[in-house]
Amino acid sequence: MSTGTLAPYTFPQAFDSNGNPLSAGLLYTYLSGTSTPAMTWTDAALSVPNTNPIVLDAAGRYLIYLAAQNYKFVLKDFSGVTIDTTDPVGSVGLQQSGVFDIFTFFGDPTSPITSTTYPSGSTFDTCHAGTAIYQVDSATLPAGTYKLSGMLLGTGGITVTVGIVNLTDGAPDTPLTTMSSNSTTGAAVQSGAITFATGGVSKSYGIKAQVSGGQGFAWGIQLVKVA
Repeated sequence: MSTGTLAPYTFPQAFDSNGNPLSAGLLYTYLSGTSTPAMTWTDAALSVPNTNPIVLDAAGRYLIYLAAQNYKFVLKDFSGVTIDTTDPVGSVGLQQSGVFDIFTFFGDPTSPITSTTYPSGSTFDTCHAGTAIYQVDSATLPAGTYKLSGMLLGTGGITVTVGIVNLTDGAPDTPLTTMSSNSTTGAAVQSGAITFATGGVSKSYGIKAQVSGGQGFAWGIQLVKVA
């Protein structure tokens, strides 16, 4: 049974620019790095979901429990004017589970993946749309197990596969590890463990994607430490 935890970053009492309680303010919750709505709850058992947006009470307060994942919070006044945006917001449950967000690659949820093979090459334009490049000397990473996590969706049930590649050397068309899904509604998935290049020199790591046919989408892609 899943158990939620209180959000580590909240607006226990939000105020407008005049210092008045943000009565009827609106808190929108999304998956970190995206505009994809993410569910929160009113109880630790994660049985009663909040509305999205959450409507603040007359004193500008609210109660929110989070699943073990990273969120983006966007606070607006009752007329829709943005007051504050915070990303990422990592739940206490995420930290307790031993999962830590190391780097967010992102990914454009509106840009379709249509290639049935990984785009060939080591240049940045071969990487999945909207993703960043992670530059790191693996010798500086704390010891542990690292994986990819993200949201994948395949239209018509086709399989979407996303992998992390070493763009600096080795085989930039062969992922170090992959994650896949054929969900038609979007699914949170995780890869196998990543074996980084030998430490000593900084390398550039990127994200590549392919589909089994048709088109798919990938977003909210993160590098996480799971153990």
